[in-house]
Amino acid sequence: MKGLSAKVFRTYNASITFQNQLDEGTPENGTLQEKLNHYNHGNRMVAILCNHQRAAPKTHDQSMAKMKERVRDGYYSIDKLCSNSTGYSSVGSSTIA
Repeated sequence: MKGLSAKVFRTYNASITFQNQLDEGTPENGTLQEKLNHYNHGNRMVAILCNHQRAAPKTHDQSMAKMKERVRDGYYSIDKLCSNSTGYSSVGSSTIA
């Protein structure tokens, strides 16, 4: 079709493909969970077809470092509570990378 942009074609192609995925296997009398599973499967198939990829967030490394710090703080707090209540300290027995 003349005057059809690449963006419009990709959107049309994805929409038609998704609709075909839904039409060919969605259970008419299935449970809501079965229908949802089929919807998600069709959506994944279209994403693969269109080469959609989810990139890792730019702040992933910072988030992971912060999470590890929170875990270390939690282990420290537990060790501190244990040593105060029982006289036992397990500091150093926990290994967090």
